[in-house]
Amino acid sequence: MLKRFGAQIHPTAIVRGSVRIWWPGNLVMGQHASMGPGVLCYNVANVTLGDFSIVSQRAHLCTGTHDVDDEDFPLVSLPITIQANAWIAAEAFVGPGVAVGEGAVLGARAVAARTLLPWTIYVGNPAKPVRLRHAAGTV
Repeated sequence: MLKRFGAQIHPTAIVRGSVRIWWPGNLVMGQHASMGPGVLCYNVANVTLGDFSIVSQRAHLCTGTHDVDDEDFPLVSLPITIQANAWIAAEAFVGPGVAVGEGAVLGARAVAARTLLPWTIYVGNPAKPVRLRHAAGTV
């Protein structure tokens, strides 16, 4: 159904039935990418999930904010990119304009307002790096 409304979803990608996607035409999902139960995808700008990336249950991907310095309070939208092998854990929040590097992890309930470096694990609000993550097959 999402494809009929413009989403670009690889045939192996998984979108659970309880996911809420604001605009399917702004969604791109690579091979084996997944969105778990209850994910909120407020994609007034593009949201791209790379190959084998995971967005876990009740996480929130939010591409919209407002210009608080403008008296008209206009909507500002910036894309979110989650690169290959990255994991957004349960109930985490990814804000407008954030790029999640390849293999990065955003821990449960963490808040990412800035770009996350590749193969790094982040936790907290605001998200802070706690250690490097080893790529599969490396030590």
